[in-house]
Amino acid sequence: MTTLHNPDNPRATNQISRRALLRRTALLSLSLPLALQVAACAAVPPGQATTGAASAPAAANQANTASKTVRLTWGKGGLTLYAKTRGVFEKTLKEQGLSTEWIGPFPNHAPTLQAVTGGSADFSFGGSSTPALAAIIAGSPLVFTTLILSDPRTTAILVRPDSGIKRVQDLIGKKVAANRSGLGEFLLIAALEKFNVPREQVEIAYLNPPDAAPAFAEGKVDAWVIWSGPREIAEVEYNAVSIFNENDDLTQAERIDVGSFLVRDEYAAQNPEIVRTVVDAYKVEAEWASNNPKEVGDLLAKESGWTPPVVAKIVAYQTKTRLIAPDDKTDFDLQKAADWLTDHKVLPSKIVVAEHFAKI
Repeated sequence: MTTLHNPDNPRATNQISRRALLRRTALLSLSLPLALQVAACAAVPPGQATTGAASAPAAANQANTASKTVRLTWGKGGLTLYAKTRGVFEKTLKEQGLSTEWIGPFPNHAPTLQAVTGGSADFSFGGSSTPALAAIIAGSPLVFTTLILSDPRTTAILVRPDSGIKRVQDLIGKKVAANRSGLGEFLLIAALEKFNVPREQVEIAYLNPPDAAPAFAEGKVDAWVIWSGPREIAEVEYNAVSIFNENDDLTQAERIDVGSFLVRDEYAAQNPEIVRTVVDAYKVEAEWASNNPKEVGDLLAKESGWTPPVVAKIVAYQTKTRLIAPDDKTDFDLQKAADWLTDHKVLPSKIVVAEHFAKI
């Protein structure tokens, strides 16, 4: 395996914790531009990243996998971290004549989508489906290979313990950090709607995690909508508390955002066997993670750089994860989700999601 690179205050009593968070966030912030810089250097012209033809028979596609390198983006938690470090994923691909190249770490899904669109990576890293839809609407030639359902859902709206904010209604007149056209913006809009808070009475600061974390720590924003990983760091480092939790405050039927892996449409058409192999290998990682919480904790403690209390909070969720096909409407309807996001102005326009599923 070749690894490409590793690119408020509770005032005086909490200064040490706050500084520790900021140092950690600064490192996370650096990883994004470094990842994109490497991605830019590695970019290849469209059509030269893969070989084969969309109409080739399965046997020919299988032959085309020989000596190929699959370029995978990864983050500090979740399936991509497990796949990168456990060794099972790499072994499975190797048995199919594929080598792996890991590009990252990335702090959130959007920059991995940029890397795939730019041709410097083949797979996004299993992140939020909302920015994936936004990228496609904006013109990125991406297709969904699989969706990821994880329970419990752990994204939450956090506030500092000294903020005076106790409930969603208290966000009126406040500034809330959330990633634009992403999981953060979705959850905030859903929370405001549930408690009849007019959207225009809350100021949204559109920030990705590397910028949102220090803004939240320094009191430049009053609340932060964030998912697992950064969420637990904030809770541990300075006792941030949740006023709205996706799993507790939204029903399964109200689930709008899920994890997702995407590739370029051309790549999927030319390499259906490779895409299937990678998706199946990620399914193995999802099953392992669901059934081995202690081992997940050990891996996170070793590889993520997170402190033991942060890891302990994540492991305590006992998260169960499984992968489904993009067109499987039994447990999640991506078209319904996309329509909700458009109707609530999280996405700029309508999209027919079935036109953006990998035909593998």
